[in-house]
Amino acid sequence: MEDQDETAIHPAEVTLLDYVVGELEQERSSEIRRHVTGCPECRDRIVELSLAMDELDRLPSAGRPHDPRVAAAQPRRAARIVPIILLVAAGLGVLALFQVGGLTPAPAPVPVGQRIVLETASQKPELVASELLGGLPHDVTVDRDDPRHLIVLVQPGDVQVAAERLSGTSSPDGRAYVIDVAGTRTSAP
Repeated sequence: MEDQDETAIHPAEVTLLDYVVGELEQERSSEIRRHVTGCPECRDRIVELSLAMDELDRLPSAGRPHDPRVAAAQPRRAARIVPIILLVAAGLGVLALFQVGGLTPAPAPVPVGQRIVLETASQKPELVASELLGGLPHDVTVDRDDPRHLIVLVQPGDVQVAAERLSGTSSPDGRAYVIDVAGTRTSAP
């Protein structure tokens, strides 16, 4: 992996886990840090691994029996590897659950729309917007909380046309109004 561009390939899951628990050498840790800076997917993985690690840290631990022969028989390396293997297994299990969709919420629908700035000297910008939209079926609403914000609903296929008709206005003595143009499933009046 050292011969390839770090942004073109994602580090292995185990490597990201080693990064989270601080088990990587300084140079490798710096490589991962650089990669994660530009890779939102790996950043998300690190967050998931960190959350899994936090959950594992909250679990009660069972103490070992105090037997000097048992302690002397187990090398220190093995004592460090066993918890790491358990953490990796638990982390992979949590990730598998997310991958399968067990705890992943359904993605929110992406709104189809655009934001336009309309400049007009008229005191009734909703009438100006309706006039610019001509024969296009639409519904113009003035935001109750912000009278300089308008919402224009059109049929989904007409969003681009409506945005083009509403954009490019200018009025040297007018005011600017923000218009959110969005498609709606129901046909507008």
